[in-house]
Amino acid sequence: MVGGGIVGRACALRLLACGLDVALVDPRCDPPPPSWGNAGHIACEQTVPLAGPGTLRDVPRRLYPRGPLDIGWRHVGTWLPWTLRFLACCTPGRARAGTAALRGLMADALPAWQRLAADLGRPDLLSCDGTIKLWEDARTMPGAPPHADPLTGVAATPLPPAQLAAFAAALQVPPAAGRHYGRTAHVTDITALLHAMESRFIARGGIWRATTATHLRPGRHGTAVHLADGTILAPDLVLVSGGIGTRALLARSGMRVPLIAERGYHVEWDHGGVWTLPNVVFEDRALVVTRFGPRLRATSFVEFTRDDAPFDPRKWQILERHVAQLGLPVASPFARWAGARPTLPDYLPAIGRLGTAPGLHAAFGHNHLGLTLAAATAEALVPVMTGAPLPPRLHPFRPDRF
Repeated sequence: MVGGGIVGRACALRLLACGLDVALVDPRCDPPPPSWGNAGHIACEQTVPLAGPGTLRDVPRRLYPRGPLDIGWRHVGTWLPWTLRFLACCTPGRARAGTAALRGLMADALPAWQRLAADLGRPDLLSCDGTIKLWEDARTMPGAPPHADPLTGVAATPLPPAQLAAFAAALQVPPAAGRHYGRTAHVTDITALLHAMESRFIARGGIWRATTATHLRPGRHGTAVHLADGTILAPDLVLVSGGIGTRALLARSGMRVPLIAERGYHVEWDHGGVWTLPNVVFEDRALVVTRFGPRLRATSFVEFTRDDAPFDPRKWQILERHVAQLGLPVASPFARWAGARPTLPDYLPAIGRLGTAPGLHAAFGHNHLGLTLAAATAEALVPVMTGAPLPPRLHPFRPDRF
């Protein structure tokens, strides 16, 4: 198992449950990857991939600094090849196919997380009370389907006046409209979740190797995994789930995948026990605010740039400005984080057989849906790794589609 983020841990636990001996290779990075830095949202309502005509129409108003989308113009060599592939995926037909594929996988997202949380003995880490989205200008609120999605069960309903009034009383910028999305969820403590997954992995006999995989050597009888400490592993099965580092690892191994670093930023602080309202998405600001116990986290931005480009402190300043403008309670200095989501041009993950070597598989490229789809990815992929045929619903996610 190459990669110990949220997708990798979910897959490793599932492989152990099938009776396999599992070694997980991950160096425990600092700063931590998006598995730690995300908004904690199990976003079952997000069934339309961002590769589509609607995204193209929204680009002008979404561009930084007015919006959350920042294209690193100085690094055109990094994002231009990826962008050309992305544009090819934005046709109406490709977008419809992507939506159908994502809805099929998303249908299992919340049930799979409920099963995983129960298996960890920590159902308290998953709150299934839905998602609230607020608009400061009611004219910007899009229409909503009149019925629940038959696959995911997600239903969008107007926020009750009393709850809208509660937000208005707590904020300096009162919302004009709001919507509740049922059958979605959030993680109540991401750090506790990841620690619980690691503890369960070790308790069940998993081996954690705190080092880096430098390259893979596929052969006729399997794939050797070369580690930075000089060790060479020769397992029967290899699953690559290394986040944005997957691109460099596979390139060194003679395989190329069009992954790009899609950076997100967050600030986090103590709310002093004052904030008791539900987690909320401020749609006009492209800002997600999540409560993790005594802390609040504000998350935003989609920044396309080089993996090694320095972080942009202006984005943290913008997040802090949003916090002040909204009047969110602040009882401590801000902690700042940024990390790169691994994203493929069609905004669908790569799940399935990787290359032609026996036993080599992939689970990467989940973009902003890594947390959402981690448990469902594990449940769908592990049977394939252990001998089951690839089910039709996973065909759109084949790693060789590019």
